Amino acid sequence: MNEVRAISLVVDWITSQDIDYPTEGLEADRFEVGWAVYAPVEIDESDPMAFLDIPVGRSVFLIGDSGRIEEVSSSVSPQQAYGQFIEVELRSGGGRGGSDESECMAEFEQHFNQAASEGAPAISGFSVVDAPTDNAETAAEASRLIDPIVQQLAQLGPAGWDRFSAEFAYTVSAEIAQLHFWVQGRSGRVPVPNPLGELVRRQREVAARMPAGPWWRLLLTVTNRGETTVNYDYGDQPFPDDQLMLPEHYRNDLAQYPRTRVSAWLAAYVAGPEAQGRDPDQAAVAAVADAVAGRSAAAADAVPPTGPFARLHSHVDANVRQTEARHHER
Repeated sequence: MNEVRAISLVVDWITSQDIDYPTEGLEADRFEVGWAVYAPVEIDESDPMAFLDIPVGRSVFLIGDSGRIEEVSSSVSPQQAYGQFIEVELRSGGGRGGSDESECMAEFEQHFNQAASEGAPAISGFSVVDAPTDNAETAAEASRLIDPIVQQLAQLGPAGWDRFSAEFAYTVSAEIAQLHFWVQGRSGRVPVPNPLGELVRRQREVAARMPAGPWWRLLLTVTNRGETTVNYDYGDQPFPDDQLMLPEHYRNDLAQYPRTRVSAWLAAYVAGPEAQGRDPDQAAVAAVADAVAGRSAAAADAVPPTGPFARLHSHVDANVRQTEARHHER
């Protein structure tokens, strides 16, 4: 499928679905199994508040070579949107191309009808069922809920701002929100009002239905041209000190949202110093002694919980099924 054909099919689809979206001047970018079709947005760069008129989560239409069309939000990272679309295409055989798939199904139906005419059929018919899209739909809903958050944050900044970053660290029992705006190379912090925090909480509840579970931190970066970057932090690396909560808040969250995986540092932090076997000062002294003696840790891909870390399960109501941890007692 070429670019012109992709745009034409998307225009027909927009019209048939009665979607409020431009059908002229559309552009298309090629990706692995199809095209991303969208309406380019032009803004008055001389107006620093023109960003507020941009639909932050404007639609982008992904059309596969199979002809399948999916509407996604521009606030979703291209890697995520393309990845989910490609996965569905490959599961449904769309990656082979629309014409090949149609011929395959036509041949299958022909053989089916022929077998039925030769005798009593074992079944009375067949249906082609699309692959489950619950995960994709949940991700799309979570993405849509980013849009009002970004729009309200944008209105909190000073006139002429260039960009802003917002970082939300949430659990079910505690919340931290930090918002910074940049104007001509200088930055300043702006408080986040409580009503906006409710939107973030709702977005996290929806994100919790995704396979990875609820994020620990939501990181947003937005420019005055409407370019939005969204990152979910699942705790692979330690959180900044000013966004690290008391262990009890993470235990509360794990109780409500069980996870199949918790990073080693967070598991140790949640379990507390008693489970770790030594406090940070003791660990620092031991690290210096190891360095002087020329000792170093050996990397391991999979180590089962042992010793003190085995008690972590009782601290989080058996919600943590596995931890990537290694504990040395010298």
